[in-house]
Amino acid sequence: MKHSNRVLFIAGLLFVSVALARIEVSPKLRSEGSGQDLAGIEKLHQQDVAATLAGDPKALANLWTEDAVRLEPGPAEIGRALIHTHDEEQKKEHPEVKILTYAPEIKDVKVVDGWAFEWGYFNSSYRDSVAGPAKSFRGKLLRVLQKQRDGSWRFSRVMWNLAE
Repeated sequence: MKHSNRVLFIAGLLFVSVALARIEVSPKLRSEGSGQDLAGIEKLHQQDVAATLAGDPKALANLWTEDAVRLEPGPAEIGRALIHTHDEEQKKEHPEVKILTYAPEIKDVKVVDGWAFEWGYFNSSYRDSVAGPAKSFRGKLLRVLQKQRDGSWRFSRVMWNLAE
């Protein structure tokens, strides 16, 4: 597998995204929303980190809305079921891949009428195999979150690409 394809696969797992890592929020973070909404969004961020580090496609799928859209390098993935299926396939095709770190840096969050809009960066490292060297990359992201009836938040639209 080419290095660029491996990076795309690993980055896809990241959204597919607390015990081992915490979200690093920039001191310049701007946020607009109630304290309760921002706490719920932070909880989603923590669940994303934990599920990503665990490499758990089912836990990652639970972070998406039913009609979610994931826009990453490659074809768009539309619907939680397709995102989950793709993550499961990637895990089966690359069982030795291990995500070592995943640290989002959310720079701005705005909450409007049950929707949240955020952008930022993330740093990640991974191994292709148990004995393989650690590799790292940095990405930039734009995410739309939707508040659920129970007050929790889920990813509705996620777009990312490699940062230069």
